[in-house]
Amino acid sequence: MNPQDVKSESARIDRSEWERAWRKKLGRLRLGVEPLRDQLAKYRRATIGMTIVPTLLAIFITMLFTAFGRPAIGLIVSAILFLPVVVFAWLEFARLERLVARYESELRERPAEPTAS
Repeated sequence: MNPQDVKSESARIDRSEWERAWRKKLGRLRLGVEPLRDQLAKYRRATIGMTIVPTLLAIFITMLFTAFGRPAIGLIVSAILFLPVVVFAWLEFARLERLVARYESELRERPAEPTAS
């Protein structure tokens, strides 16, 4: 085995370890299934849905309490029940977006995978 073969084998192992680490970091986003940007777009749509539905429920609860003369209590109950859902959905989306940007940045900086000859 010549030194070039050893070097390419080492690079291949390093790359597989690097990909394994990123698969773990990215969590619900899957490498190699479909482009990460497409997966991120789906999560963005899901996050928007997770904003709209709780907002509509919060409006409903607030209106219900308003009908009984206690709009402040309705706002408090709505905020306690639904605000964390919306906030954490957007925080998770932002985290995934940053991870994808970091992954793509590292991917551009890495040397190309050696081809088998």
